[in-house]
Amino acid sequence: MNIKNLSIYMDNTIIIVLGIILLTLIILNHITIITTTTTTTEQANCSQTAFGCCPDGVNSKINFYGTNCPRYNPGPGYQPGPGYYPTPYILGPGPRPPKPIGGCAGTRYGCCPNNQTPKIDQQGSNCIVK
Repeated sequence: MNIKNLSIYMDNTIIIVLGIILLTLIILNHITIITTTTTTTEQANCSQTAFGCCPDGVNSKINFYGTNCPRYNPGPGYQPGPGYYPTPYILGPGPRPPKPIGGCAGTRYGCCPNNQTPKIDQQGSNCIVK
């Protein structure tokens, strides 16, 4: 076999390989793959948060009193200073959070040192130290 015949043979082989590739691509272009997917999205619910829902039933409270809720009314005599954001642990008259069922030991962060007040965070920043 001389170089001229080898060149013709290689040209024919390349043409055949390219033809097969082209035919494969044409066939694959006409194939429709049907896939069915079922997606289940679980909607977050404010009732599953630590402090429950605001009165609107949509927003989640960030504390027991719902100070972030639309139309929050802190009550008479409340006078916040500039830049003050109210928290539920202001000492003085007013409603106190209800005691959790099972005592404060059953809450997320446990009890303050008095074993009666539930902690609002790991550090117990709401606990009164005597």
